[in-house]
Amino acid sequence: MKPGNVYTIGALGLTAAEANVLKSIGTLTKGRAHSSYAISAEPANEDCDIVIVNADDRDAAIQWRTLAVKPHPPVMVLYTSEPSADAKQYYLARPFGPAKLLALLDSIVARLNESAEVWKKPALTQTAAAPATATAMRALVVDDSPTVGKQLELELRNFNIQADIAESGERGLELLGRNRYDIIFLDVVLPGTDGYQVCKDVRKRAETRQTPVIMLTSKSSPFDRVRGSLVGCSAYLTKPVDYTAFRETVSKFIAPVKTGT
Repeated sequence: MKPGNVYTIGALGLTAAEANVLKSIGTLTKGRAHSSYAISAEPANEDCDIVIVNADDRDAAIQWRTLAVKPHPPVMVLYTSEPSADAKQYYLARPFGPAKLLALLDSIVARLNESAEVWKKPALTQTAAAPATATAMRALVVDDSPTVGKQLELELRNFNIQADIAESGERGLELLGRNRYDIIFLDVVLPGTDGYQVCKDVRKRAETRQTPVIMLTSKSSPFDRVRGSLVGCSAYLTKPVDYTAFRETVSKFIAPVKTGT
């Protein structure tokens, strides 16, 4: 959780009425025992914790996409109208009032705090990504937390491994049917089909029978490890994942791809 439990909100393209609703959130939550919200005086930037984007405003949408490719983008974005569905985003249909907006902001913060416990390291240090090559390896990350998916994606870049992210077991299996992967990261607790079932399906497919599957879970009992072994997982990392253990595990199954000099 952030020091002082204060989260900065940036906004792009809101109407005057919507900006007033957002401003009221800062007043309503001031002094709360748990999370409170400070409204950024500047337009949304990569230092904001949450960004509210008016998806109906073309300029705002373009500006958000520009922010999203920076090394440290806002961790979550809230759209004020519903564009094409993207499981990595949160949606709020217009018109909205303070109560509805506050409820969604609190749910986002709760998810952020949960995701922060994934690593036993405050933040992943992002080094310069290795240039893509024709021989670059590819990973599939199946996790319903957008923040966790992003963390894994950034860290895998240091191995010159490109990552595809799936937010559900069903989506993960769909991607497996389309692409070839060198390694799979699989959360046990998923909406719909759980990680154990996905792993079992992976092992039934001839093309993925030998693919390393690293299962991520908050469970640590011997039974869970046995169950993971029975469905064919290659390794089992318990959340919060030790940063060094993660790197050692990847290195065990994947030889780093050398790039040209």
